[in-house]
Amino acid sequence: MQKLFLICSLFSFLNTTAQNVGIGTNTPAASAKLDVTSTNSGLLPPRMTYAQRNAIVNPVAGLIIYCTDCANGEMQYYNGTTWMQMTVAVGSVPFVVPTITTTSVSAITTSTATSGGNITSDGGVSVTARGVVWDTLPLPTIALSTKTNAGSGTGSYTSNLTGLLSNKTYHVRAYATNNVGTAYGGDLTFSTLTPPPYSYTTGPNVTDVNGNLYPSIVTSCGQTWTTKNLNVSRYKDGSLIPQVTNAVTWAALTTGAWCWYNNDSATYAATYGKLYNWYAVNDTRGIAPQGWHVPIDAEWNKFTKCLDPAADTNIISATSSQSAIAGGAMKELGTSHWVIPNTGANNNSGFLGLPGGNCTSNGAFDVFRTQGIWWSNTQNIQQIASARILSYNNSGIFKYNYYQTCGFSVRLVKD
Repeated sequence: MQKLFLICSLFSFLNTTAQNVGIGTNTPAASAKLDVTSTNSGLLPPRMTYAQRNAIVNPVAGLIIYCTDCANGEMQYYNGTTWMQMTVAVGSVPFVVPTITTTSVSAITTSTATSGGNITSDGGVSVTARGVVWDTLPLPTIALSTKTNAGSGTGSYTSNLTGLLSNKTYHVRAYATNNVGTAYGGDLTFSTLTPPPYSYTTGPNVTDVNGNLYPSIVTSCGQTWTTKNLNVSRYKDGSLIPQVTNAVTWAALTTGAWCWYNNDSATYAATYGKLYNWYAVNDTRGIAPQGWHVPIDAEWNKFTKCLDPAADTNIISATSSQSAIAGGAMKELGTSHWVIPNTGANNNSGFLGLPGGNCTSNGAFDVFRTQGIWWSNTQNIQQIASARILSYNNSGIFKYNYYQTCGFSVRLVKD
Protein backbone atom coordinates (compact mmCIF):
# COMPACT_ATOMS: atom_id res chain seq x y z
CA MET A 1 0.00 0.00 0.00
CA GLN A 2 2.88 2.38 0.78
CA LYS A 3 4.43 1.64 -2.63
CA LEU A 4 1.08 2.22 -4.39
CA PHE A 5 0.68 5.52 -2.58
CA LEU A 6 4.18 6.61 -3.64
CA ILE A 7 3.51 5.68 -7.29
CA CYS A 8 0.17 7.57 -7.36
CA SER A 9 1.83 10.56 -5.73
CA LEU A 10 4.61 10.50 -8.33
CA PHE A 11 2.14 10.47 -11.27
CA SER A 12 0.14 13.25 -9.65
CA PHE A 13 3.32 15.29 -9.37
CA LEU A 14 4.26 14.64 -12.99
CA ASN A 15 0.77 15.55 -14.29
CA THR A 16 0.76 18.85 -12.47
CA THR A 17 4.33 19.91 -13.15
CA ALA A 18 5.33 18.47 -16.52
CA GLN A 19 5.50 20.91 -19.45
CA ASN A 20 4.96 18.11 -21.98
CA VAL A 21 3.87 14.47 -21.86
CA GLY A 22 5.27 11.46 -23.67
CA ILE A 23 3.51 8.20 -24.50
CA GLY A 24 5.96 5.53 -25.65
CA THR A 25 8.92 7.86 -25.06
CA ASN A 26 10.78 9.18 -22.03
CA THR A 27 11.97 12.24 -23.95
CA PRO A 28 8.92 13.98 -25.44
CA ALA A 29 9.68 16.78 -27.86
CA ALA A 30 9.94 20.11 -26.12
CA SER A 31 7.57 21.73 -28.62
CA ALA A 32 4.83 19.14 -28.11
CA LYS A 33 2.41 19.14 -25.22
CA LEU A 34 1.72 15.48 -26.03
CA ASP A 35 4.28 13.31 -27.87
CA VAL A 36 3.02 9.85 -28.89
CA THR A 37 5.75 7.53 -30.15
CA SER A 38 5.12 4.07 -31.62
CA THR A 39 6.36 1.83 -34.41
CA ASN A 40 3.37 -0.52 -34.47
CA SER A 41 0.26 1.46 -33.31
CA GLY A 42 -1.51 4.65 -34.29
CA LEU A 43 -3.42 7.45 -32.61
CA LEU A 44 -7.20 6.77 -32.68
CA PRO A 45 -9.52 9.82 -32.51
CA PRO A 46 -13.23 9.55 -31.63
CA ARG A 47 -15.15 7.74 -34.39
CA MET A 48 -18.73 8.77 -35.11
CA THR A 49 -21.33 9.02 -37.87
CA TYR A 50 -22.29 12.19 -39.69
CA ALA A 51 -25.47 12.44 -37.59
CA GLN A 52 -23.58 11.90 -34.33
CA ARG A 53 -21.03 14.55 -35.31
CA ASN A 54 -23.81 17.06 -36.01
CA ALA A 55 -25.32 16.30 -32.59
CA ILE A 56 -22.22 17.66 -30.81
CA VAL A 57 -23.36 20.71 -28.86
CA ASN A 58 -21.31 23.88 -29.47
CA PRO A 59 -18.20 22.26 -31.01
CA VAL A 60 -15.04 24.25 -30.33
CA ALA A 61 -12.78 25.34 -33.19
CA GLY A 62 -10.02 22.77 -33.67
CA LEU A 63 -12.11 19.78 -32.50
CA ILE A 64 -11.03 16.62 -34.37
CA ILE A 65 -13.08 13.49 -35.12
CA TYR A 66 -13.17 10.64 -37.64
CA CYS A 67 -16.47 10.67 -39.57
CA THR A 68 -17.28 7.07 -40.46
CA ASP A 69 -19.88 7.77 -43.15
CA CYS A 70 -18.60 11.03 -44.64
CA ALA A 71 -17.45 10.21 -48.19
CA ASN A 72 -15.55 6.94 -47.63
CA GLY A 73 -14.67 7.82 -44.05
CA GLU A 74 -12.41 10.77 -43.24
CA MET A 75 -10.69 12.82 -40.56
CA GLN A 76 -12.44 16.13 -39.97
CA TYR A 77 -11.91 19.21 -37.86
CA TYR A 78 -14.22 22.05 -36.86
CA ASN A 79 -12.98 25.48 -37.99
CA GLY A 80 -15.38 27.45 -35.84
CA THR A 81 -18.04 27.65 -38.57
CA THR A 82 -18.24 24.28 -40.28
CA TRP A 83 -16.68 20.82 -40.33
CA MET A 84 -13.76 20.51 -42.76
CA GLN A 85 -12.03 17.52 -44.32
CA MET A 86 -8.65 17.22 -42.60
CA THR A 87 -6.47 15.48 -45.17
CA VAL A 88 -6.79 15.47 -48.95
CA ALA A 89 -4.80 14.17 -51.85
CA VAL A 90 -2.29 16.50 -53.50
CA GLY A 91 -4.11 18.83 -55.91
CA SER A 92 -7.58 17.99 -54.60
CA VAL A 93 -10.04 20.26 -52.83
CA PRO A 94 -11.26 19.60 -49.25
CA PHE A 95 -14.93 18.67 -48.94
CA VAL A 96 -17.02 21.60 -47.70
CA VAL A 97 -20.70 22.52 -47.47
CA PRO A 98 -22.41 23.47 -50.76
CA THR A 99 -22.45 26.98 -52.21
CA ILE A 100 -26.03 28.25 -52.59
CA THR A 101 -28.01 31.43 -53.14
CA THR A 102 -31.68 32.15 -52.40
CA THR A 103 -33.96 32.97 -55.33
CA SER A 104 -36.05 36.13 -55.04
CA VAL A 105 -39.60 35.62 -53.77
CA SER A 106 -42.44 35.85 -56.31
CA ALA A 107 -46.12 34.95 -56.83
CA ILE A 108 -46.99 36.25 -53.35
CA THR A 109 -50.62 35.85 -52.25
CA THR A 110 -52.40 36.03 -48.90
CA SER A 111 -51.21 32.51 -48.03
CA THR A 112 -48.60 31.35 -50.58
CA ALA A 113 -45.38 32.43 -52.28
CA THR A 114 -42.65 31.00 -54.52
CA SER A 115 -38.90 31.01 -53.97
CA GLY A 116 -36.05 28.56 -54.46
CA GLY A 117 -32.30 28.37 -54.75
CA ASN A 118 -29.31 27.96 -57.01
CA ILE A 119 -26.55 25.54 -55.95
CA THR A 120 -23.35 26.41 -57.82
CA SER A 121 -21.11 23.92 -55.99
CA ASP A 122 -21.83 20.74 -54.07
CA GLY A 123 -18.66 21.20 -51.95
CA GLY A 124 -17.10 18.03 -53.31
CA VAL A 125 -19.82 15.76 -51.88
CA SER A 126 -23.21 15.09 -53.47
CA VAL A 127 -26.10 17.29 -52.31
CA THR A 128 -28.63 14.97 -50.69
CA ALA A 129 -31.34 17.48 -49.77
CA ARG A 130 -32.32 20.95 -50.85
CA GLY A 131 -35.27 23.32 -50.57
CA VAL A 132 -36.31 26.48 -48.75
CA VAL A 133 -37.14 27.13 -45.11
CA TRP A 134 -39.13 30.04 -43.74
CA ASP A 135 -40.25 31.68 -40.51
CA THR A 136 -41.40 35.03 -39.14
CA LEU A 137 -38.02 35.28 -37.37
CA PRO A 138 -34.69 35.90 -39.14
CA LEU A 139 -32.31 33.13 -40.25
CA PRO A 140 -34.67 30.13 -40.26
CA THR A 141 -33.01 26.69 -40.22
CA ILE A 142 -34.00 23.20 -41.33
CA ALA A 143 -34.82 22.36 -37.71
CA LEU A 144 -38.20 24.00 -38.48
CA SER A 145 -41.12 22.12 -40.00
CA THR A 146 -41.87 25.03 -42.36
CA LYS A 147 -39.61 23.90 -45.18
CA THR A 148 -39.78 22.24 -48.56
CA ASN A 149 -37.91 19.30 -50.03
CA ALA A 150 -36.84 19.99 -53.62
CA GLY A 151 -34.88 16.79 -54.16
CA SER A 152 -31.12 16.57 -54.53
CA GLY A 153 -28.26 17.69 -56.79
CA THR A 154 -26.95 21.06 -57.89
CA GLY A 155 -28.39 23.80 -60.09
CA SER A 156 -31.53 25.91 -59.82
CA TYR A 157 -34.83 24.80 -58.32
CA THR A 158 -38.10 26.38 -57.19
CA SER A 159 -40.29 25.70 -54.17
CA ASN A 160 -43.80 26.73 -53.19
CA LEU A 161 -44.33 28.16 -49.71
CA THR A 162 -47.80 27.32 -48.41
CA GLY A 163 -49.83 27.76 -45.23
CA LEU A 164 -48.72 31.36 -44.74
CA LEU A 165 -50.77 33.87 -42.76
CA SER A 166 -52.01 37.00 -44.48
CA ASN A 167 -50.42 40.39 -43.89
CA LYS A 168 -47.31 38.84 -42.29
CA THR A 169 -43.60 39.43 -42.90
CA TYR A 170 -41.60 36.24 -43.43
CA HIS A 171 -37.92 35.34 -43.74
CA VAL A 172 -36.93 32.68 -46.28
CA ARG A 173 -33.60 30.96 -47.01
CA ALA A 174 -32.61 28.32 -49.53
CA TYR A 175 -30.70 25.37 -48.08
CA ALA A 176 -28.56 22.54 -49.39
CA THR A 177 -27.21 19.58 -47.42
CA ASN A 178 -24.30 17.24 -48.14
CA ASN A 179 -22.33 14.90 -45.88
CA VAL A 180 -20.29 17.82 -44.55
CA GLY A 181 -23.28 19.84 -43.40
CA THR A 182 -26.03 22.28 -44.45
CA ALA A 183 -25.41 25.58 -46.19
CA TYR A 184 -27.92 28.42 -46.50
CA GLY A 185 -28.49 31.15 -49.03
CA GLY A 186 -29.21 34.73 -48.09
CA ASP A 187 -32.07 35.61 -45.75
CA LEU A 188 -34.77 37.31 -47.86
CA THR A 189 -37.90 38.94 -46.47
CA PHE A 190 -41.35 39.30 -48.01
CA SER A 191 -44.84 40.13 -46.82
CA THR A 192 -48.01 38.23 -47.66
CA LEU A 193 -50.95 40.16 -49.04
CA THR A 194 -53.85 41.47 -47.01
CA PRO A 195 -57.12 39.74 -47.97
CA PRO A 196 -59.76 41.93 -49.58
CA PRO A 197 -62.34 43.43 -47.24
CA TYR A 198 -65.06 41.00 -46.28
CA SER A 199 -68.42 41.98 -44.91
CA TYR A 200 -71.69 40.41 -43.90
CA THR A 201 -75.05 41.58 -42.65
CA THR A 202 -77.63 40.02 -40.38
CA GLY A 203 -79.99 37.73 -42.26
CA PRO A 204 -83.45 36.41 -41.45
CA ASN A 205 -84.19 34.00 -38.61
CA VAL A 206 -85.41 30.59 -39.70
CA THR A 207 -87.51 28.11 -37.72
CA ASP A 208 -87.39 24.32 -38.17
CA VAL A 209 -90.26 21.87 -37.83
CA ASN A 210 -89.45 21.40 -34.11
CA GLY A 211 -89.65 25.15 -33.50
CA ASN A 212 -85.90 25.70 -33.12
CA LEU A 213 -84.77 29.17 -34.20
CA TYR A 214 -81.60 29.77 -36.26
CA PRO A 215 -80.06 33.21 -36.89
CA SER A 216 -78.34 33.77 -40.23
CA ILE A 217 -75.89 36.07 -41.99
CA VAL A 218 -75.86 37.38 -45.56
CA THR A 219 -72.33 37.27 -46.99
CA SER A 220 -70.81 39.84 -49.30
CA CYS A 221 -70.86 37.12 -51.99
CA GLY A 222 -74.63 36.83 -51.84
CA GLN A 223 -75.06 33.65 -49.78
CA THR A 224 -77.18 33.40 -46.63
CA TRP A 225 -75.92 30.90 -44.02
CA THR A 226 -77.32 29.89 -40.64
CA THR A 227 -74.99 30.61 -37.73
CA LYS A 228 -76.06 27.74 -35.47
CA ASN A 229 -75.81 23.99 -35.99
CA LEU A 230 -78.98 22.18 -36.95
CA ASN A 231 -80.91 20.65 -34.02
CA VAL A 232 -84.03 19.24 -35.67
CA SER A 233 -85.37 15.71 -34.97
CA ARG A 234 -87.94 15.51 -37.79
CA TYR A 235 -87.88 15.80 -41.54
CA LYS A 236 -89.68 18.67 -43.19
CA ASP A 237 -92.83 16.55 -43.63
CA GLY A 238 -92.95 15.87 -39.87
CA SER A 239 -91.70 12.27 -39.95
CA LEU A 240 -89.16 11.32 -37.30
CA ILE A 241 -85.42 11.16 -37.86
CA PRO A 242 -84.45 8.26 -35.56
CA GLN A 243 -82.11 8.89 -32.64
CA VAL A 244 -79.54 6.06 -32.46
CA THR A 245 -77.38 5.62 -29.35
CA ASN A 246 -75.99 2.12 -29.87
CA ALA A 247 -72.60 2.14 -31.62
CA VAL A 248 -73.09 -1.20 -33.41
CA THR A 249 -76.48 -0.13 -34.69
CA TRP A 250 -75.12 3.25 -35.79
CA ALA A 251 -72.25 1.66 -37.76
CA ALA A 252 -74.67 -0.55 -39.73
CA LEU A 253 -77.09 2.22 -40.75
CA THR A 254 -78.04 2.93 -44.36
CA THR A 255 -80.86 5.34 -43.47
CA GLY A 256 -81.01 8.69 -41.70
CA ALA A 257 -80.24 9.05 -37.98
CA TRP A 258 -78.91 11.50 -35.43
CA CYS A 259 -77.25 11.51 -31.99
CA TRP A 260 -75.95 13.92 -29.39
CA TYR A 261 -72.22 14.01 -28.83
CA ASN A 262 -71.51 11.31 -26.20
CA ASN A 263 -75.29 10.73 -26.24
CA ASP A 264 -75.48 13.58 -23.72
CA SER A 265 -78.15 16.15 -24.56
CA ALA A 266 -77.80 18.10 -21.30
CA THR A 267 -74.17 19.00 -22.03
CA TYR A 268 -74.12 19.37 -25.81
CA ALA A 269 -77.58 20.01 -27.28
CA ALA A 270 -78.10 23.73 -26.73
CA THR A 271 -74.65 24.84 -27.89
CA TYR A 272 -73.58 22.30 -30.52
CA GLY A 273 -76.82 20.85 -31.92
CA LYS A 274 -77.17 17.31 -33.19
CA LEU A 275 -74.78 15.11 -35.19
CA TYR A 276 -76.38 13.59 -38.31
CA ASN A 277 -75.27 10.82 -40.62
CA TRP A 278 -75.22 11.67 -44.32
CA TYR A 279 -78.30 9.59 -45.04
CA ALA A 280 -80.34 12.07 -43.01
CA VAL A 281 -78.73 14.98 -44.85
CA ASN A 282 -79.61 13.47 -48.24
CA ASP A 283 -83.08 12.12 -47.44
CA THR A 284 -85.67 13.25 -50.01
CA ARG A 285 -88.04 14.31 -47.22
CA GLY A 286 -85.68 17.17 -46.48
CA ILE A 287 -83.90 17.93 -43.23
CA ALA A 288 -84.02 21.70 -43.74
CA PRO A 289 -86.99 24.06 -43.36
CA GLN A 290 -88.80 25.29 -46.45
CA GLY A 291 -86.62 27.66 -48.48
CA TRP A 292 -83.34 26.31 -47.07
CA HIS A 293 -81.06 23.36 -47.81
CA VAL A 294 -77.84 21.64 -46.78
CA PRO A 295 -75.00 23.20 -48.83
CA ILE A 296 -73.40 21.28 -51.68
CA ASP A 297 -69.66 21.37 -52.44
CA ALA A 298 -70.00 24.27 -54.88
CA GLU A 299 -71.63 26.42 -52.17
CA TRP A 300 -68.93 25.61 -49.62
CA ASN A 301 -66.35 26.46 -52.30
CA LYS A 302 -68.02 29.80 -53.04
CA PHE A 303 -67.99 30.72 -49.34
CA THR A 304 -64.32 29.74 -49.03
CA LYS A 305 -63.29 31.71 -52.14
CA CYS A 306 -65.28 34.70 -50.92
CA LEU A 307 -63.19 34.71 -47.73
CA ASP A 308 -59.93 34.00 -49.57
CA PRO A 309 -59.76 34.53 -53.36
CA ALA A 310 -56.43 32.66 -53.36
CA ALA A 311 -58.03 29.50 -51.93
CA ASP A 312 -57.55 26.25 -53.87
CA THR A 313 -60.91 24.51 -53.53
CA ASN A 314 -59.71 21.52 -55.55
CA ILE A 315 -57.64 20.28 -52.60
CA ILE A 316 -59.14 17.24 -50.86
CA SER A 317 -56.97 16.43 -47.84
CA ALA A 318 -57.19 16.14 -44.07
CA THR A 319 -53.71 17.70 -43.75
CA SER A 320 -53.50 20.30 -46.58
CA SER A 321 -55.95 23.16 -46.31
CA GLN A 322 -57.82 24.78 -49.17
CA SER A 323 -57.10 28.18 -47.65
CA ALA A 324 -54.73 29.26 -44.90
CA ILE A 325 -57.08 31.99 -43.65
CA ALA A 326 -60.71 31.11 -44.44
CA GLY A 327 -60.96 28.71 -41.49
CA GLY A 328 -59.95 31.43 -39.06
CA ALA A 329 -62.61 33.69 -40.54
CA MET A 330 -65.21 30.98 -39.93
CA LYS A 331 -64.28 30.07 -36.35
CA GLU A 332 -65.85 31.56 -33.25
CA LEU A 333 -63.47 33.83 -31.35
CA GLY A 334 -61.86 32.82 -28.08
CA THR A 335 -61.32 29.54 -26.26
CA SER A 336 -64.49 29.15 -24.22
CA HIS A 337 -65.51 26.41 -26.65
CA TRP A 338 -62.37 25.83 -28.73
CA VAL A 339 -59.23 24.30 -27.22
CA ILE A 340 -56.27 26.68 -26.86
CA PRO A 341 -54.82 28.19 -29.03
CA ASN A 342 -57.75 28.35 -31.51
CA THR A 343 -55.23 29.50 -34.12
CA GLY A 344 -56.22 32.41 -36.36
CA ALA A 345 -59.81 32.64 -35.15
CA ASN A 346 -61.42 36.01 -35.92
CA ASN A 347 -64.97 35.14 -37.09
CA ASN A 348 -64.72 37.81 -39.82
CA SER A 349 -67.31 35.82 -41.77
CA GLY A 350 -69.90 35.79 -38.97
CA PHE A 351 -70.21 31.99 -39.39
CA LEU A 352 -69.53 31.30 -35.67
CA GLY A 353 -68.07 27.84 -36.30
CA LEU A 354 -67.98 25.67 -33.15
CA PRO A 355 -65.95 22.51 -32.37
CA GLY A 356 -68.84 20.06 -31.99
CA GLY A 357 -66.72 16.96 -32.64
CA ASN A 358 -68.12 13.95 -34.49
CA CYS A 359 -69.51 10.46 -34.26
CA THR A 360 -67.21 8.16 -36.21
CA SER A 361 -68.41 5.56 -38.73
CA ASN A 362 -68.16 2.87 -36.04
CA GLY A 363 -70.25 4.84 -33.55
CA ALA A 364 -67.45 6.25 -31.35
CA PHE A 365 -67.19 9.94 -30.42
CA ASP A 366 -64.13 12.04 -31.16
CA VAL A 367 -62.43 15.48 -31.55
CA PHE A 368 -64.87 17.47 -29.41
CA ARG A 369 -63.55 21.02 -28.80
CA THR A 370 -60.70 20.46 -31.29
CA GLN A 371 -62.63 20.21 -34.58
CA GLY A 372 -65.88 21.28 -36.13
CA ILE A 373 -66.99 19.15 -39.08
CA TRP A 374 -69.96 19.97 -41.33
CA TRP A 375 -71.55 17.83 -44.03
CA SER A 376 -71.79 18.79 -47.67
CA ASN A 377 -74.79 17.34 -49.51
CA THR A 378 -72.45 16.05 -52.23
CA GLN A 379 -71.80 12.35 -52.64
CA ASN A 380 -68.40 11.55 -54.16
CA ILE A 381 -68.73 7.81 -54.61
CA GLN A 382 -70.97 5.15 -53.07
CA GLN A 383 -70.94 5.38 -49.26
CA ILE A 384 -68.52 8.34 -49.38
CA ALA A 385 -69.44 12.03 -49.09
CA SER A 386 -67.52 15.24 -48.47
CA ALA A 387 -67.36 17.47 -45.43
CA ARG A 388 -65.57 20.63 -44.31
CA ILE A 389 -63.28 20.75 -41.27
CA LEU A 390 -62.14 23.58 -38.99
CA SER A 391 -59.45 22.85 -36.40
CA TYR A 392 -58.29 24.42 -33.12
CA ASN A 393 -54.61 24.56 -34.19
CA ASN A 394 -55.01 25.80 -37.75
CA SER A 395 -56.54 28.82 -39.48
CA GLY A 396 -57.32 26.86 -42.65
CA ILE A 397 -60.40 25.07 -43.92
CA PHE A 398 -60.10 21.45 -45.05
CA LYS A 399 -62.22 19.30 -47.33
CA TYR A 400 -62.19 15.55 -46.83
CA ASN A 401 -64.27 12.55 -47.86
CA TYR A 402 -65.89 10.40 -45.16
CA TYR A 403 -68.08 7.36 -44.82
CA GLN A 404 -71.73 8.34 -44.86
CA THR A 405 -72.26 6.60 -41.50
CA CYS A 406 -70.20 9.34 -39.78
CA GLY A 407 -72.12 11.81 -37.66
CA PHE A 408 -71.31 15.52 -38.33
CA SER A 409 -72.82 18.92 -37.67
CA VAL A 410 -75.04 20.57 -40.28
CA ARG A 411 -75.44 24.18 -41.38
CA LEU A 412 -78.01 25.49 -43.86
CA VAL A 413 -77.96 27.83 -46.86
CA LYS A 414 -80.95 29.80 -48.09
CA ASP A 415 -82.36 28.70 -51.48
